[in-house]
Amino acid sequence: MTLPNESEIITQLSEMIVKAGANLFKSTKYIYAFTAENYFKGSIRDLFIVILNDIFNADKLSAFQLSLEDELCSAVNTRAYFDIYRLIIYSLAVRLPDLCNVGNNSRLLDSKQIKAVYDKVIERGVKTHGEVIEENYQDIFTAVRKGKSIPVYNAEWFKGYIYSTIPELSELNNRNLFFMGAVDVLFPLYYICLGEAFEKYIQTHL
Repeated sequence: MTLPNESEIITQLSEMIVKAGANLFKSTKYIYAFTAENYFKGSIRDLFIVILNDIFNADKLSAFQLSLEDELCSAVNTRAYFDIYRLIIYSLAVRLPDLCNVGNNSRLLDSKQIKAVYDKVIERGVKTHGEVIEENYQDIFTAVRKGKSIPVYNAEWFKGYIYSTIPELSELNNRNLFFMGAVDVLFPLYYICLGEAFEKYIQTHL
């Protein structure tokens, strides 16, 4: 379909994916910082409220005065952990056919427009490593086109990457188990909020 300001809309939707990925990545680091000493006396629920109320601004978590840079957070400040940044963006980008599958008076983005958004994200050098993320754009697109349900967005690939790549986060201890459990809950909730943000944007601009 013909969109008013199509180029701008495609750019903005791609920016939403990149920004969401960056902030989800940063949120995981804040959660890890929280696990250093706060999980017996603080409430992870408070962090979730801040994260999910504004999924594009994880910097609001600085209000909890959690340091991301000290020695207790060294495991999430490695090159290996930073690679998760692009992996998260990729994991969201391949789901663009699902995220864009919202309508305004029965009008939807067409396949070329959705693919243009995806390509714009991938142009930033976003990609998966090997088979870390098994989902791909074409499979999601085909499923959406056929009206099939899309699996719930989850942290399985994230945990698989951690267990195979970052030994310090793979150790069986209270802190790591709490961290993984929190991420398990965060990912699907974050995706729901991202879907709502996409729906609001698309319905406002179509």
